[in-house]
Amino acid sequence: MPYPATVMPPPSQWTGVAKHVSVADYEPEGSGVLMRLYYPTSKRPSNGLFSRPRYYARLDYCHGLLHFLINFPKQSWVVRLLATAFSIFTYCTAYLVDTIPASIDAPPCVFGADDTSPNRIPVAVFSHGMAGSRNMHAALCTSLASQGFLVAALEHRDGTASCAALMKDDGKDGGGAGGCCAGGDALGIKYQPFVHHQPDMHTDDVWAWRRKQLATRTAEFNTAIDALLAAGDRRGAPRNIFPSSRFDASTLNGAVDVSRLVGIGHSFGGSTVVAATATNKRITRAVLLDPATKIMGDAAHAASVPTLVINSHKWPEDMQPLYSNATAAWLEAEVAFVLHQDFSDQSDLRLPWTMGFINWAEGRGRKDRVDLHRLYDFKLSLMHLFFDEVRRAEKSGGDDDALVATLHLGATELVSRYQGELGVTLKSSFSSAGNSKPLISPENIVLTSAEP
Repeated sequence: MPYPATVMPPPSQWTGVAKHVSVADYEPEGSGVLMRLYYPTSKRPSNGLFSRPRYYARLDYCHGLLHFLINFPKQSWVVRLLATAFSIFTYCTAYLVDTIPASIDAPPCVFGADDTSPNRIPVAVFSHGMAGSRNMHAALCTSLASQGFLVAALEHRDGTASCAALMKDDGKDGGGAGGCCAGGDALGIKYQPFVHHQPDMHTDDVWAWRRKQLATRTAEFNTAIDALLAAGDRRGAPRNIFPSSRFDASTLNGAVDVSRLVGIGHSFGGSTVVAATATNKRITRAVLLDPATKIMGDAAHAASVPTLVINSHKWPEDMQPLYSNATAAWLEAEVAFVLHQDFSDQSDLRLPWTMGFINWAEGRGRKDRVDLHRLYDFKLSLMHLFFDEVRRAEKSGGDDDALVATLHLGATELVSRYQGELGVTLKSSFSSAGNSKPLISPENIVLTSAEP
């Protein structure tokens, strides 16, 4: 997307002052987990073309993503040839013009030093979906960082990443999920491509394999939390051993606040957050974007912390396992005519030529699409409302009923501000509890065009 020169714009409903952002790749010593940290800093990003972080760190990431999206083995040689050419074109174009508006490896910005300071940096841990990476949601992570969060975006090493960076001496063979390495570099990093496993066949064997991946992802998610927890309680963040990063993890010590930790996930990442929340009590709230609940099977858990769900148009996954017997407030927003990938940076918002090719390959057109910049603003605004109300409820000691009622009313008002631009259907534990008043009146649900 066309990033501004210095900071990502916060949502239009936000009244704070946006901060500069830095990114840093961080692999805590002994963890086997790689994450990209997005966090506020006082350092202004450079205007130099080659001084900012790239969306695609290597061609492997671009090629791996396209390999997943169009499923190479099932395409004709013509489509495979065009896809390869497009991956090279996209990478080269993105390398020259598509940078993240952030500095690299700068120290985090902390306005207070004591443990009770309200200016310690709140933490969110992000889990990507199938064929994602630590950069796949850079726009969202950078925006949250500009609002004061530290976002730890994982790059899962279970075979679901479009490409996963591994250290050559970390004891892994690069094929942890059945794949092989695509190659390495002089810095001691090797790259594991996305691992296909009959992606279009929903057999018991495939689901069992996916659940093994889910277990790996959940362990990685919890390991990332442990590293940040060590920084937050001043035991000391584990040393950063990722070869290409100069980030000093000790700058996190005493700077982060893990008492209100947020788990965020897209698709398979949503399943990862749900699974982690069921066992890790450090996660106090969850944001799920098109969560893939089917992967969890019988292991699906009801919402046990305040949960915000934002779904694309007619998202087919069954959400009842999450909502039934929920012990915490939940709110769901479904946005009409939004596609699954529109929640990531990999959409018409950022790479229109690439997504145009993919839509052509899959026989999709642009009928009934929404303004993705407005979707992006709505998504951030709803998340801001959610964080704000949950934080206020925690401070006041309010119960879940009061919280969901406040969320219910706030979301209704927020949706009305996008009337005529986005079609949003809302559900919540308030409406599910048998309250007579509908969550949103029909006149406020304005679709962008006739439903297909």
